[in-house]
Amino acid sequence: MLKRSQPIFAVKDVKATIAFYENVLGFGSPWFWGDPVCFGGIQRDSVQVMFNQQPDLAAKIEGHQHHFWVDDLDGLHARHIAAGAPIIEPIGNRPWGLREYTVRDPNGYHLRFSGPTTYVKPATALDTMPAYIRIESRLPTGAEFIALAASVGWKKTAESSRWLAGSLLGVVAIDKSSDEAVGMARAVEDAYGWYSIWDVVVRPVFQSQRIGTAMMESLLDQLRRRGPAGATVNLFTFHSSFYERMGFAQNTCTSLKL
Repeated sequence: MLKRSQPIFAVKDVKATIAFYENVLGFGSPWFWGDPVCFGGIQRDSVQVMFNQQPDLAAKIEGHQHHFWVDDLDGLHARHIAAGAPIIEPIGNRPWGLREYTVRDPNGYHLRFSGPTTYVKPATALDTMPAYIRIESRLPTGAEFIALAASVGWKKTAESSRWLAGSLLGVVAIDKSSDEAVGMARAVEDAYGWYSIWDVVVRPVFQSQRIGTAMMESLLDQLRRRGPAGATVNLFTFHSSFYERMGFAQNTCTSLKL
């Protein structure tokens, strides 16, 4: 079982690099090895970074990346801005489900600081769901399930559509003008008082119109009426900030107490 990993960076100057990590990035407890110094390290919280003085190798590492996971990403970003850190990628939500920014250290390493995404309302987002959308309390058909999944790049087949049979509840968003399904979500009863939500999808051209919010509110309302007080609803997502606005909280997954 792997317990821990820490980088050992090849650097041009150990002492100068440690000074940057301490004074700009907010690390502490520096230590040095050798006379003259040829090795060293520095720590922040439970993370330690070590440095080996190898100027020939360090001259070739421009753009090499290392990742740090951060609990309070925006707070750390503000401190780095104030300290004058050379931020080469601005902070923002990324398509891979993280919020991050990148700092270049004096040797050319690109340090990616990441945390959970935060909700940023799109400029085109609506405040209310359009009147031409209807929310139906039912499971999608197999054809709707496959087509909606394909619209967001999920590969579903007739075989995978059999998962619908094991669902407890579902909701489907319908475009009244075409009678076409443009969104779906479903809930599964994992055990008494324990539910999970799956396959929350809105076709891309219909996103940012509060359709996903309306579907989730409908599904949660149905679960509240059906389940016991204090029931737990879980889901797994790369877009936790969307669900946190509805009362979900992150732990091993994203969950809500009804």
